[in-house]
Amino acid sequence: MENDASRALLIRLAYWLGIAADALWAIALFVPSVYGALTGISDFDPDTDTRGVMVIGGTLMAAWTLLLVWALRDPIERRGVILLTAFPIVLALTTMSFVNVLDGDTFQIWIVVKGAVLISSMVTSYVVAGRVRQQSRAVIAPEPSAHAVAR
Repeated sequence: MENDASRALLIRLAYWLGIAADALWAIALFVPSVYGALTGISDFDPDTDTRGVMVIGGTLMAAWTLLLVWALRDPIERRGVILLTAFPIVLALTTMSFVNVLDGDTFQIWIVVKGAVLISSMVTSYVVAGRVRQQSRAVIAPEPSAHAVAR
């Protein structure tokens, strides 16, 4: 990842992965049949109370998707959003799926793998974006040389 184009691609890729995952889950929370398909519950038919909770979750997931779109417009300066997406959001959802796998729901292994990929890419994006920001600051305001300080 030496050149700027590779670093920019790596940084943006994490945002796009988050946007895609969040948008998919937002849809799933609004459409119970999609949720059932994604979680392996073929006969998923939530009651009214559960649907209400799903709509609240779907609304929050849609809002977070839009937050990631907003952060993508300036991914270096808004890199904190990608870290907040990884921790606690993706980590919590991945942990929940991991517990379900341990309880015997092997269908959710794909969610655990997806979560691990998302967390890895998001943390990498955050770190690389921080390095890019440090380098750009060094170019804008270089450290004074010993000669200049002595004057």
